[in-house]
Parts: sequence; structure tokens; C-alpha cells
Amino acid sequence: MKSIKEKRGITLIALAVTIVVLLILSAVTISFVLGEDGIINKAKEAANAMNNAVANDQASLNDLFNELNDVMNGIGGNGDSNTETPDPKPDLPTNIEDVTEIQEKTVQVEDEYGNKVTIPKGFEVVEEEGTTVPEGIVVQDKDGNQFVWIPVGRVYKDSSGTNYSDIQLGRYTFNTSNGTPTPVQLAYTEQSPENYKQLVTLETYYQEYATRANPDGIASDGTDGLNAIAKDLAGFVNSVKSNNGYYLGRYEASYGSGDSVENYKPLSKVSIGTPRSNSSTALEQGMLWNWVTQIDAAKISRNMYNNDSSVGVESDLVNSYAWDTAIVFIQKMENGNENYANKTSVNSSLANTGTTGDRVCNIHDMASNAREWSTEYSTLIRKGEALPCVERGGYYEANFSTAKRKTNNVERYYYDFNNPSSFRVILYIQ
Repeated sequence: MKSIKEKRGITLIALAVTIVVLLILSAVTISFVLGEDGIINKAKEAANAMNNAVANDQASLNDLFNELNDVMNGIGGNGDSNTETPDPKPDLPTNIEDVTEIQEKTVQVEDEYGNKVTIPKGFEVVEEEGTTVPEGIVVQDKDGNQFVWIPVGRVYKDSSGTNYSDIQLGRYTFNTSNGTPTPVQLAYTEQSPENYKQLVTLETYYQEYATRANPDGIASDGTDGLNAIAKDLAGFVNSVKSNNGYYLGRYEASYGSGDSVENYKPLSKVSIGTPRSNSSTALEQGMLWNWVTQIDAAKISRNMYNNDSSVGVESDLVNSYAWDTAIVFIQKMENGNENYANKTSVNSSLANTGTTGDRVCNIHDMASNAREWSTEYSTLIRKGEALPCVERGGYYEANFSTAKRKTNNVERYYYDFNNPSSFRVILYIQ
């Protein structure tokens, strides 16, 4: 039988159908991609919608930020710019000018020159007296007792950053002609706080004790007599080191309240009335506090804020470090008072504190008015009698008496003269 081979291929009809199908698919695809409802247009619409959503969200955020800014600036709240709200007060002020009320916690701030000042809990800045450290920063408690910041470290005198003085906490001697200070014992050079006891060169019987046998700070060593030493000299020095300064009473003390040495409280204000002329004159509130023993002056100074949790300070009778360093501060800050150490009294009779005209860096009467007890100690014995207590500063009836002056006496010295000693309180931050 004869075999017939079949020829296979694409017919014209099949080809035409294929082309038509491809054309239809192409048209559908092109329409799906490029048409009005195509993928590209849909993608464009989605992109536009996304951009509009982002813009709307940003506008909403801007509105929210503007509203918050209005509230922060006291313009209003809840979208109502006519509703006044109080200015928010920062918890921790950064500048002296921000300390406009009694502080609820101890804060460190700066003056306009960049000097750091520690404002204790329970105190505020008296701005009208000065807002820079060289002027003398004055703080006061709720009762108006005032103290002046004595800085330790570098103190800038203007905003240049190049005009400054360095002040070190220490005990000094002062040149008798020009007042130039010479450090005899710098506080931070000691190996331990117990070593603060040291003889002062050129004045071989002056010392400042950190510790003595009696825990309440009363020194009693037989022939040495009686003397109240610093409450906690190591605590004072360490506080000054941590806080770059301490506070000195702006005024000699005046009577505040109390009926015995155990509960007497002093004031650091301008005194009122007539200063006491003898020890039998009754104490009246605000009266200059003279006719007081050295030991009583120390006890009264410590009573000022004793057991008072509303303040962040310890109070004590001025010590030799605090007195000498204050003179160094005055001489380096106050133009025209570079020789303040040798300044003599400007008043010829006992006066109320703050009225004599002896005012430097907002501190009154270190060279004038009344002698002032300190916690410094003297080993001097004259005619068989110990003279352990040391008075500082000038007083009205002696033209040889100067701000730097030291006088040795017994603690009962006030019985013997017409111008008995007063005292001045210092504060150091807890």
C-alpha cells in the first residue's frame, strides 16, 4: 500500500485568529496601564493622595505646635488666644535674675559674667542690691535676714572672660602698708580635715582648731582657758569646696528672739533703736547684739537655723578662714578698696549696723563699729592669764583698729570695756 505523508503548518485562518487575539490583548493591556482608570493613573492618584495626607498631617502638627507655643507664652489655651494663663516658672533657675522667690531647693545659678552662685533652699536673691558676684550677691531668708556670697575660685569681673581674679579659701596675713594678702594656710592643701589646726607664721599664737576634746565645741584645757571652736570646720571647708563659696552675715548680729542662750536667735539686718551701753540694758528685738561672751556668741550663731528643715544651710560664728577670705574678696573685687585690710573705723561712736558708711561689696562694718568674736584660738598667756579668744575687725573708738586686726582676750572680755564685742554669723550650704 502506498504511504501518504501528512504535511503540518499554520493555516492562514489560524494565523489571522492569533493576530486578532494578540491585538485584543494588547489593547486591553494598554488600556489597563495607560487608560483613565489604568495602573499609571491610579499610581499617580495614590501618590497625590499620599502627598495630600502628609501635608494635612504637617498642617495639623503645625497647628498643634502653635497652640502649645501660645500656651507656653501665656497667650491662651485650647485654641483661644484671648484666654490668659500664668507664665510657667522653671523648676531650676539658671540665672541670678530667675531667682525671684524663696527657693524650695538649693540651686546653682550664674550671674551675667558666668560666675556660679549657689542659692540655698529657703533663700532668695535681693536683686536691687546687685546681680553680679563682684557687686556682692545678697540673699535673704523669709524673715529678711541677709547674707553676702563670698566666692572661692575664679571670679570674672566682666563679660570679656579675660578680667578675673582667683580667690582661695585660707588664712592670710596682710601687708601693713598696702594690704597685700599672703596665704599662710590654704584650706584645700591639708591631708585631712583634722589637720586644719596650724600655727600662723608671723603670728605664732593664732590657731584655728578643727577638733578639741569637748564634743560640743568648747575648748577647756586648764591654762588655755575657754573658747568656742568652729562647730564643724571640716564640714565648712568641704562645703565651700563643693559649692565654690559660702555666705557671710551682711551685718553684725542683732537680737531676734529667745529668753536664754539656749534658744536665743540672732538677726542679720540693719539694727534699730539705741545700741546697748552696758550689759544690764534689756535686749529688744532688732537691737545691736553686743555685751556677749565669745562662747555665747558661738551658741547663738548656731541657733539661727537649728533644726530648721526649711533651709539648706548650717550657721556658725565666723571663723578665721571666712573672715580672711572675705577681705581678700573685697580687695580683689571693689575698686578703691585694694587696701581694705588696713581700713580703720569710719564712725566715732557705736552705731546701728548698716549706718556707719563702711560698706564694701554689700558687706557692712568689718572695719568699723564693734569688735567681733571669731572661733579662732590664741595660745597667748599674759601675766599668768590665758587669752584664748580672738576678736576681729575694727571698732569705733580706736583709729589703729583695722579690718584685718586680731585681738586676744578672755571670753568674758565684755565685762571690762565700754565697747564690748559683737559677732557675725556665717552660713555654709548643707
